Amino acid sequence: MIQNSDTTTRDIENRAGKELREMLNSQNYVFAPGLYHALDARLAEMAGLDAAYMSGYSTVLGQFGYPDLEMVTMTEMVENAKRIVDSCNLPVVADCDTGYGGIHNVRRAVREYEKAGVAAIHIEDQTTPKRCGHIAGKQIVSREKARARFEAAVDAKQSEDTVIIARTDAYGSANGDWEEHLERGRMYADAGVDIVWPEMPDPSREDAVEYAETIHETHPDLKLAFNYSSSFAWSEEDDPLTFEELGNLGYKYIFITLFALHSGAHSVYEDFERLAEDDERAQFDLEGRYLDHPTESHHELSFVSRYQDIETQFDSEARERIEESEGFSEDEDSPITSNSEEREEKVASEQGDD
Repeated sequence: MIQNSDTTTRDIENRAGKELREMLNSQNYVFAPGLYHALDARLAEMAGLDAAYMSGYSTVLGQFGYPDLEMVTMTEMVENAKRIVDSCNLPVVADCDTGYGGIHNVRRAVREYEKAGVAAIHIEDQTTPKRCGHIAGKQIVSREKARARFEAAVDAKQSEDTVIIARTDAYGSANGDWEEHLERGRMYADAGVDIVWPEMPDPSREDAVEYAETIHETHPDLKLAFNYSSSFAWSEEDDPLTFEELGNLGYKYIFITLFALHSGAHSVYEDFERLAEDDERAQFDLEGRYLDHPTESHHELSFVSRYQDIETQFDSEARERIEESEGFSEDEDSPITSNSEEREEKVASEQGDD
């Protein structure tokens, strides 16, 4: 007889979630750059950043070339999150869009992301298919459906350390306004989420301050998230908000959604344009920037030495193959040049051995 029991729930120890919670409670704010692939997460860790944020827009544009219109499935998003988690030791916050359907889809999404190892996820209150908060056409679901969505997400957690972030797009949506923005934040806090993210339609200092001060009148301990959005020209503001100010207001989780994508796209385009114009001289120019830089060796970025050590541990012939062949190894870890003196010494040594 088939038992009517829950076979989908597992006890999960979310150490990344615990680490993120500790930072949120001890720091003025936690910052994460938006990124979309494993190497960027590793670079964020090398640079000493607090966390990594798997941005939805960055993922769909960077991995698929699509706009952020919920054209990528939950499975594809979770797979990317897992790759990012596996590439670094930073706590990873991941975009979970609207939860990808009804209550059961939301619950499954929470658990799939937990199994991938993320520290936190954010879910929003838009109708599905959703869109980037800064693309026109946004619409939010009813309060009843939104409350159910977030209560289901909180209840689905398999680890108490998993952080659930509720995003509201009420302000700037087709069927919302400022007062709804505030009321949604209060409602989601009462539903048990850990952080409320009020998405803002522009970089207004006044709106950010007013939202934090108003919602803290009723929910003084509520942690907020702030999207220092890549859609805004912060540098052109007369008095742009600083991270420190936002932290003081209670925005404890701060992120720049497409930082890595814009950084990478700008740099790659500039170098590709130089390639199109200057051929091999573009490579010389690029080398001038990355040689003797922490990113100099792609072999070191991918931990080749570690994998060679593992290989020699289990394959008795591996060390001999490594020592007798050309290329990166524990002893030869610099970029390769055709140094004539070294080559002559090596040839002479090999002839002497014969």
